[in-house]
Amino acid sequence: MPPNFRTRLLLVVIAVLLSLVVALATAFVFYVAKENFLVALTAGGGAFVATMTLALGVCALFSQ
Repeated sequence: MPPNFRTRLLLVVIAVLLSLVVALATAFVFYVAKENFLVALTAGGGAFVATMTLALGVCALFSQ
């Protein structure tokens, strides 16, 4: 049975929260390592995009 809209929405919300945690952790690690603020921000943004892409891809594969 395919998941309904509520289940898919919950999976997307979980993916967003997971990506946000990974992005903030990455940015914090770069900030603590005394990197430039722009470097930390870029690394956090890249980590967010990468994690979000992977999480939504996995959700799309398993929801079929």
